Amino acid sequence: MGITTIFNNGVLGLTAQNRALGTISNNIANASTSGFKASETQFADFVLGDRTGNKDPGNGVRAFERLDHSGGTVTQTGVTTNAAIVGNGFFLVQDLDAQTGTTATATRTSDDSVFLTRSGDFSPDKEGRLVNGAGKALMGFKLDPASGTGSFGSLSSMTPVSLSGLQDYREASTQASLNLNLPYDQEPVTGPITTANTTGVVLNMVDKNGADGAMALRFVKTGQAEDGTSTWQVFNAGVIGADGKPVGNGNVNDPTTWQSLGTLNFARNGTLTGGPTGSPATLTLNPGGDFAQTTLDLGSYGKMTNSITTIAGMDLGIVQGNNGIRAGTYQGAELTEDGFVAANFQGGKQRYIYRIPDATVINPTDLESVSGTMFRTSANSGAIRLNSFGNLTNETGTSAPKTVGASLSTASVEGSNVKIEEQFTTLIQAQRTYSAASKLVSTADEMTTTTITLKS
Repeated sequence: MGITTIFNNGVLGLTAQNRALGTISNNIANASTSGFKASETQFADFVLGDRTGNKDPGNGVRAFERLDHSGGTVTQTGVTTNAAIVGNGFFLVQDLDAQTGTTATATRTSDDSVFLTRSGDFSPDKEGRLVNGAGKALMGFKLDPASGTGSFGSLSSMTPVSLSGLQDYREASTQASLNLNLPYDQEPVTGPITTANTTGVVLNMVDKNGADGAMALRFVKTGQAEDGTSTWQVFNAGVIGADGKPVGNGNVNDPTTWQSLGTLNFARNGTLTGGPTGSPATLTLNPGGDFAQTTLDLGSYGKMTNSITTIAGMDLGIVQGNNGIRAGTYQGAELTEDGFVAANFQGGKQRYIYRIPDATVINPTDLESVSGTMFRTSANSGAIRLNSFGNLTNETGTSAPKTVGASLSTASVEGSNVKIEEQFTTLIQAQRTYSAASKLVSTADEMTTTTITLKS
């Protein structure tokens, strides 16, 4: 081994350790960065061969980095749009064009135009899009809020998650529920129906414009058998719109204008009869005007709880509800454990508006690092695969997305996986190796000087 080789080995050693020190410093600097993944510098020697195939191992060292994709500590933040991935996988994010307010590559969503990240500190920007601390937009599949359905498709069908417009979101009532106990001792009506010999309930509803309205219901006892069974008739006694004016011809004070909705039969014990025990009892309402056709849930046949009954001596009050959403009642959004973006509205109503996939690759250690928190695929990592968070018990078929067992820890973020004590240990080793390599360079320099002196 000549002086030149010794000098070259020393320089390559200095270069390699300098790279290691740079990696360590970057890891330590990002010890508090959400979703940061530490890098580890690894080393390999150069092995060269001559024409005869003889190997010469004394040709220095080369350095390269490998990502550590172990999980960081999950910390609760209380921010409902934050989430940490528990298990394998990444969020998919994309750059935003600051000039247009749209994705810079909105027309082409592919492995090259999206990034993978574990940084889940998402919050709405001024346009309502969910972005993380690095300013990257969370990507997902848009759903129909009213039904919660939508396609779990390919990368090309993903869009930035946006909460814009939810303040004005509204839905007309299509489902309503009513539970009450009708008076057991009310006498059957044999003559003219009046407001005095009937039981009335005002059923609240929401119209297609997101405004409040109501339907007056009247219950008329039409029969009482000796065995204790009874029969009641239900009437639509009039609908009032959001402007306070009647919808249609119904007038609660004029029984001749009431429209029959159907008949209810009760057993001796006061529970609904006419269907299998436990099956739902419903009526169809057609309020008219700006209101949608509504299915009224009266509870279950044969059940004394959460149902319409007529039981002696019991008065639990009136419990009612409907699925309508009034305009202006949006209260915020959240990420759910199974990967949905849910919008919350007044009255505990919730609608799924996006679905967030769990992105995985076969070999995450060979992802290309764009930054310490963002990565893109490489030839060795494999292509992006889209999976579901959580349990897929309700999804079937060959096209249904698969789950890799990961879920989201809601209102949380995953911290950096940098272990400071390990970094300082590696730092000391790199410093000592750097000093030793510098000694090689100075020794080779001294040997060169001695050789030149001998020649002269």
